[in-house]
Amino acid sequence: MEPTEEEIKKAAQENIEKIAKGAAQGAVLDTVVQEVKKALEGKEYVSKEDADKAVSEAVEKAVAEAKAEMQTSIDKVSAQVKKASQITPQEKTEKSFNDHLADAIQENAESIQSFKKGSPELTIAMKAVGDMSIGNNFPNATPWIQDVRTGLIVNPYNRVWLSDIIPGGTSSGNSIIYPKENGGEGEVGLWTDKSVDKPQVDYDLTSQAAFFKWIAGYVIIEREMLDDIAWLSSYLQSKLLISYKTAENKFILNGSTDANPVQGMLAAATAYNGTFDNPVDRIIDAGWGQIVEDTHEFYQPTHTLLNPRSAVSLGLNKADGSGEYDLPNGSVSFGNGKLSVGGLDVVTTTGMDKADFLTFDKNALSYVTRLAPELRLFEDAALAKRNKLMFRIEGRSTLAIFNNKALVSGKLVGTP
Repeated sequence: MEPTEEEIKKAAQENIEKIAKGAAQGAVLDTVVQEVKKALEGKEYVSKEDADKAVSEAVEKAVAEAKAEMQTSIDKVSAQVKKASQITPQEKTEKSFNDHLADAIQENAESIQSFKKGSPELTIAMKAVGDMSIGNNFPNATPWIQDVRTGLIVNPYNRVWLSDIIPGGTSSGNSIIYPKENGGEGEVGLWTDKSVDKPQVDYDLTSQAAFFKWIAGYVIIEREMLDDIAWLSSYLQSKLLISYKTAENKFILNGSTDANPVQGMLAAATAYNGTFDNPVDRIIDAGWGQIVEDTHEFYQPTHTLLNPRSAVSLGLNKADGSGEYDLPNGSVSFGNGKLSVGGLDVVTTTGMDKADFLTFDKNALSYVTRLAPELRLFEDAALAKRNKLMFRIEGRSTLAIFNNKALVSGKLVGTP
């Protein structure tokens, strides 16, 4: 009968242990022999008692050294295990835009402070894009509260940045090519008559190009600001982040109209075609009715864009008779200071007209980055005469909209 695989593994392990034990014993035996030779070296006559004593002492010494060596190894392993057990796993978190900007400024602090007239431009490139959301970059922004109704809190930095909610990506080209959905014919259905063909479905897809656009700006500061790196970091983080994000927001909403235009959300959106005249009803119908129907349930609404004043108007809805604040039951609600209409997150931007709304599925869009925001320091003759310097921030990005029917815009008040 042939041995099983387990028996073979067991025999191999026992053989390894036997060899290791034999090697250890051999090492101890060699040590004992050397110690005995040293103890009896130079003696012409050695009695049995002297020999036994020499051997006994050598064995005791060798065993003690072996134990000490083994204990040292055990102590080292124990220390490593104890150290490992005391290490608290660190949660991997994404750095914010401001964190990366501060790191970049600190790494270039010496070059910034030594920047003088005639120096070549200094590039302060960030290693990563980072989280550019206002919540992550300004966690301690003080809210201004007007207690009109529970949950209505206005935060000066709590603005909507569309790139925070739209899925993103990166690219290394000058443009992106993506599939644009333009409707189709037919649908999958029940097939019961074998004498006719099964239902045919046609999807109309076209290749759409979106060229990367520059988003850029600059700020001029006093030369002495370079002497205080900590203050400079704070200043640039506050000013440049807000300016850059504001320009980014406008680009996503309005696109560009240059030689290689990029279509923005407002131009791409399909007009509302429902019959409701109430603002809440129209927003809900545009999303859960029109978008779902026109895209054959492929897209479902996630957000609604409103002008800040329009959002406040919905939040301060009053009953016609009593004039009391009366939010439509189950349709409009506040949670953690956020307005929700029909389960859609309402985000506000001054880029929307007060009379309009835009309901969309964020998954029908993609905001793609070609160049992460980059900061550069300049000094020219005109600036040098006034002891000033210029910081320039710029990046490149573009917008892809996969299906125009997943975006619906219209007037908040209409006639059935």
